[in-house]
Amino acid sequence: MSEERGLPFSSLTEEERRAVEIIVSDVDDTITKRGKLYPEVLKSLWLLKRKGHMIVLVTGGSSGWADAYIRQWPVDAVIAESGALILAHGQGNKIIYVKNPAIAPDIREKKEKLIKCTAGLTFSSDQYARQYDIAYEKAELRDAERRTLFNYVKAMGGTWRESSIHINVSFGSFDKHTALSYFMSELYSIDEDRLKEKGMYLGDSLNDCGMFSFIPLSVGMHSVEDDRESFPVLPRYITEGYGGDGFIEVSKSLLAD
Repeated sequence: MSEERGLPFSSLTEEERRAVEIIVSDVDDTITKRGKLYPEVLKSLWLLKRKGHMIVLVTGGSSGWADAYIRQWPVDAVIAESGALILAHGQGNKIIYVKNPAIAPDIREKKEKLIKCTAGLTFSSDQYARQYDIAYEKAELRDAERRTLFNYVKAMGGTWRESSIHINVSFGSFDKHTALSYFMSELYSIDEDRLKEKGMYLGDSLNDCGMFSFIPLSVGMHSVEDDRESFPVLPRYITEGYGGDGFIEVSKSLLAD
């Protein structure tokens, strides 16, 4: 595959399309649009699943959201809180929960300390449902607050990630890429070579750059084009549509036969 990046999704090749067996996708502003899951997108997920695709969500969203996704959406697994844990369907459709061993052993103490230090900032509305990370409402942070938060995170050895809506802070040596590799190998015996050969990744924001780099066939929603110069790594392709509209664009291509 050519190393050229940031191409219109319409230039996806037939060879690339037919190779896709595993769909790995972010959620917020990739599957959703303006914070909502629209009927057409849910239908696309069902059609992709029925066609035989494996669907894995990788999100900075909370374990609470992940629990809802795995129970209600036609997906095989959900890696949540930027890689801290996975919820997946086990034998007899039993939902299994696995914690990432790369989480810092003193996560509880560090998390509580940072929450106390930043009590005046606006936490995400789903912070109560988060097991391991801390999320702040990105739009509510003033420049001075953002700098202060960054300095706290750096001093405490935390990891700072930005999605389209949140600043996510975690403690441990993991990210979306390493978590996906670990969980896919442990739960499904799918190695990195297989992910690269048969996988497609969909994302929309800066915290997806690691995945854009890892999986050759990567697709960014149109928001990537709008902020193209800020991305250290661009996806292979960029959709015409934003959020769920872009996801539908990709789904229609994968379902065409």
